[in-house]
Amino acid sequence: MKKLLLGLLCTVALGAYANPADDLLNRIDKGAAAKFKTILVKSDKDFFEIDQAGNGKNATASKPAGKNNPIIIRGNSWVNIAVGINWYLKHHAGIHITWNNMNQKLPNVLPAVKQKERHETNLKLRYDFNYCTFSYTMAFWDWNRWQKEIDWMALHGINMPLAAVGTECVWRNMLLKLGYSEEEVGKFIAGPAFLAWWEMNNWKVGVVRCRKTGISSRKPCRKRFLPE
Repeated sequence: MKKLLLGLLCTVALGAYANPADDLLNRIDKGAAAKFKTILVKSDKDFFEIDQAGNGKNATASKPAGKNNPIIIRGNSWVNIAVGINWYLKHHAGIHITWNNMNQKLPNVLPAVKQKERHETNLKLRYDFNYCTFSYTMAFWDWNRWQKEIDWMALHGINMPLAAVGTECVWRNMLLKLGYSEEEVGKFIAGPAFLAWWEMNNWKVGVVRCRKTGISSRKPCRKRFLPE
């Protein structure tokens, strides 16, 4: 659980590592990072740029990317750089990364970037998830599956995912401190597949009443109830 929470927080500030973009590229295709150069640029503006070594005023022609003229992705955060990687792969290399296939075989020679391309956004916070997905879909994910999801979020610019993981542990510790027994707490807190509805106060006498929702991650905050 600690590993999962740390992973989600890394989506918000992918700068916790030396160069997480290289790790991301190598998970997409082993050795792919050698074909790219990623550059973190200090800026208050959220942006990414796609370029290629050798492009410039004196460049006479753009050549396919190689060891001496890699694809360059610049951005003001590692998440925005990841978006730039995804943009290049999709719009320049014709490689589409999906939830069902996070691994792709990149060509030995990547298509050239004929001129520098820049994209900006005023949307500083990009949110993902709702409470139900944690029970519908994610209840029994292992770390490998979570890492794929974190990679997918980064590639699509998500920097503020909902982090409901571990909420039941907070509840358990609080109720034990209030004097409830382990048995009472165990009967009160729902299992992983039903936590979303329990956290939304839709769990009543064992009946699930379906309703709605709920890289900085967001924790739930709503009116609560206690065991009888």
